[in-house]
Amino acid sequence: MNTHYLTTSRVNPQFYTFSQFFEDHCDWEASRCDWEAVLQAAWQNFWQSEGHELLELKWHKRFPEYKSLINIVTPEEQTFWQELWEKHATDLSAKFWRILNCALENYQNQLAKSFGTSLEQVEDDFLELNITEKLSRSQKRKRDKQPEINEDDVFFLSSTNEYRDLNEDEQLKLLGLPTSFGTQTCPNQNKQRKELHESSSSDYSNYSEEVLIMECDRSLVLHGVHGGLVTKKQKPKKKKTRKKTSMPEFMQNETKSQMVKYWLKRFSLFSRFDQGIRLDRESWFSVTPEKIAKQTARRLSCDLIVDAFCGCGGNAIQFANTCGRVIAIDIDAEKLAMAKHNAGIYGVAHKIEFIQADFLQFAVSSRIHPNAVFLSPPWGGPGYQKQPNFDIERNLLPVGASELMKLARRLADTVGFFLPRNSNMTQVVALSGAGQQCEVEHNFLDTRMVALTAYYGNGVIRNHPPDADAAQ
Repeated sequence: MNTHYLTTSRVNPQFYTFSQFFEDHCDWEASRCDWEAVLQAAWQNFWQSEGHELLELKWHKRFPEYKSLINIVTPEEQTFWQELWEKHATDLSAKFWRILNCALENYQNQLAKSFGTSLEQVEDDFLELNITEKLSRSQKRKRDKQPEINEDDVFFLSSTNEYRDLNEDEQLKLLGLPTSFGTQTCPNQNKQRKELHESSSSDYSNYSEEVLIMECDRSLVLHGVHGGLVTKKQKPKKKKTRKKTSMPEFMQNETKSQMVKYWLKRFSLFSRFDQGIRLDRESWFSVTPEKIAKQTARRLSCDLIVDAFCGCGGNAIQFANTCGRVIAIDIDAEKLAMAKHNAGIYGVAHKIEFIQADFLQFAVSSRIHPNAVFLSPPWGGPGYQKQPNFDIERNLLPVGASELMKLARRLADTVGFFLPRNSNMTQVVALSGAGQQCEVEHNFLDTRMVALTAYYGNGVIRNHPPDADAAQ
């Protein structure tokens, strides 16, 4: 099974999460996962969390004049804008769907490894999924002429595809990029246009491409719309005055620039990074990316939550947006100071109580009764990635996962556990306890799996149909 590497943006990568339910006696190798249900649930969750927002963001970036024109254009022009929006939504949805399916294949691969399972059954199940896109007639004819090509090779670009054998234009087409500037034509399209002009120039429904001239007012710039693209005489753009943040000195001095990759992804860690976010060296590779923290906060929404290892505040800030009150604990006073400062940038510091303490002692001596506890203990640094199967009992700090779970359960029945992507899934499921089940979300930014979040307790595990027990 191929591993896919597709990236949309370092600043705003797309977030996908795949969720399944497991019981403590789960024999994943013998189970048959309902991959279609997993895929559809991930697709629905994507649209609920950020899909519609991404559509509008990219729309206004592509057509910045839309807001000023839509209220003064004619009804015919409004109809065109509606058609243009529908095409925009269809095209982007197809791209989102393609990336999601690549992420799903990576998820299946990683899940099998984490259980120590053969990939043969996973590959068979994946091939049964109906994940191809709708093809035009010309594309179908091309596909029929080349029956020996596998569908997976057509729709997915992976690290093992022989794309280097393609010429430049074919590579651009495979990536969904334009091969030339201006209106792209082909001999078949030219023949169709000649026939259309000869038949009737008033029948707009027969045109494959339309030209719409918008004349709203003399003071407005004429917009020529051709082939779904709006072209206009653009004024010189003013440079945005944004506070520049320089790369920390310790990153610049790092040998082989090992930390530079974290700097490039800084806005995926905190969307308001340029407003003065503070991080120490350890926090750069231990903080939860903002989109994942938001998803966890939605799942653990309650009146009172304890963030047992708050660090620089990535999770605590998002908990403050969904919970009535947050208790953020860390043994490091400097990290607590950074967390409080960062929470102030997001305007939620007043909802968070910062406590310097060792969670191991706090859980034993505290008399508070929170609704949920969130555990995100240190993983031992970036070196965890080198382990094929991360042992959460031996490698988590300061103690193993079972001991941390016992302490958390002293405070609340509902527990969220943030763990490395290569964690031993048998150990993760065993934390649920005898006769209990857990829900595990594998979090992806584009096609890259970042980490997994396990949820324990009947109050947080979402209801699911009996016939969709993916891993029981």
